[in-house]
Amino acid sequence: MARGIVVGIVLVVAIMLYSVFDCAARPRDRIAALPKWGWILVILLLPVIGAALWFLIGRKRADGGFGGRKTAGPPAPDDDPDFLQRIADDVEQQQRRERRERGEFD
Repeated sequence: MARGIVVGIVLVVAIMLYSVFDCAARPRDRIAALPKWGWILVILLLPVIGAALWFLIGRKRADGGFGGRKTAGPPAPDDDPDFLQRIADDVEQQQRRERRERGEFD
């Protein structure tokens, strides 16, 4: 029983410290709803609830949205039609060179 309480306290302190340091290190333009000092106070005064609120509504993404992940990134090369066309053109050009070297003509 006592071991569970100690583990719970350590987890709460760790989450609270991580939240405070994350808030303190984050640029001001990536913090929502409250100023930085306000979020630090909320996290310290309401340890579990404050940390949860920080992660749910306090952090903004670099693209201006909320949450931790970007929803769209650069497309994979094989999804880019221009890239695929350049590869096809390169392959066709290489095949023409090989035919020319063998004495075959288009």
